[in-house]
Amino acid sequence: MENLVILRIVDNDGVDLNGVKLRSASEVTQALEKIAADKADMIISVEATDSKWYESIGMAIYGSQRGGFLDGRFRVLIDGQPLEL
Repeated sequence: MENLVILRIVDNDGVDLNGVKLRSASEVTQALEKIAADKADMIISVEATDSKWYESIGMAIYGSQRGGFLDGRFRVLIDGQPLEL
C-alpha cells in the first residue's frame, strides 16, 4: 500500500518515521503535513511493539490528530492487534 505511512514505536523516546526519530507531537504533525503535500490520500498507521510505550503512542496519536488524520485515515496497532479509539 503506497499511501500507507507508518509511525513506529519501540520505546518512550519518540516516534520513528522512516528512520527519523520525532520527539514531540509537533514534530509528528509537521512531518505528516510535509508528506501529505505529496500524498493527499495517505493513511497513518501507528505501530507499537508494546502498550507500555504509552507516552510515544499518545504523541503519535495527538500529532496525527493535529495534522487532520483520524477516522478512516488512521489506525493504531499494538503488537499487531488493532486498538479501538
